[in-house]
Amino acid sequence: MRDVTQDGDLEVIVRNVRAETSEIRSFVLEPKPGETLPAFEAGAHIDVFPIPGLVRQYSLVNDPADCRRYILGVKREQNSRGGSSAMHSALQEGCAVRISRPKNHFSLRSGGGRNILLAGGIGVTPLLSMSQALAARGADFELHYFARSNGELAFRGLINESAWSDRVSYHFGLVPPLLTEVIEEVLRKPGADDTIYMCGPGPFMDVVRAAADGLGWTPGAIVAEHFSAEPPKLTPGADEFVVRLAKRGLELVVPSDKAIIDVLREAGVEVKTSCEQGVCGTCVTPVLEGEPEHNDLFLSEEEHEAGLMTLCVSRSRSKLLVLDI
Repeated sequence: MRDVTQDGDLEVIVRNVRAETSEIRSFVLEPKPGETLPAFEAGAHIDVFPIPGLVRQYSLVNDPADCRRYILGVKREQNSRGGSSAMHSALQEGCAVRISRPKNHFSLRSGGGRNILLAGGIGVTPLLSMSQALAARGADFELHYFARSNGELAFRGLINESAWSDRVSYHFGLVPPLLTEVIEEVLRKPGADDTIYMCGPGPFMDVVRAAADGLGWTPGAIVAEHFSAEPPKLTPGADEFVVRLAKRGLELVVPSDKAIIDVLREAGVEVKTSCEQGVCGTCVTPVLEGEPEHNDLFLSEEEHEAGLMTLCVSRSRSKLLVLDI
């Protein structure tokens, strides 16, 4: 049996598609005959190429101990840029689809304290994989699943059939200030080795961070997975700057209504990208001169200060930005 673990993308078969809710579908991906899938760790995601020219990232739901298949959960977004719509319409049972090898920017830590998992809606997907991994290692954990209603719960079968279903609490239809009160109750009395893992919409995670801060949690105790970075608000005709590509001796004007990556492409300069939303780190590039305006959710403050930036959503505060390209 050939082990498909080398660099490069994989082609897998869509074995099962299931409606988890009115908006969420689960996809079971299996290797082609004679092949196996690469191993992954809880919290990992893969790139999926549902149609030519389109790539999106989705977290792996299943137990990391089971690499016979990959399970995804995809919510069809009303304001989709094409990714979730393509997943729901183009991927049918029995078809082949291209994916990347698993990547992980949302890993479990090795501490021995409490692990508090907070999921907002479809943000439950990586936390389900984490729950299975934590249960397997006998760790102390609890999963809090926030959804609009009981009908919006995805993967209920997986949870109900698990040996750790008693560690899951459901919270329905909560908005501030009641949402804040519930989260504060969950997070009170933080231990020195406790960790919060959270994934969900930005406003949900903002509430969690504010509550955690007020209860004395340190920023380093919070591990988050973001759906996407907030794109910069641009005004055409203002805020232009020049990008100089040091290795090519090329200078390009970046107008206010275009991203750096788009200007580079138009000039025939290819930079590898994936999410183009500032969350995956594929397009991270060293800055040799200038002051970036960081709009990503991938790099840490230390990495920003070290001169790294994402080219997909970030811009420049200075009129000249020199990149190591």
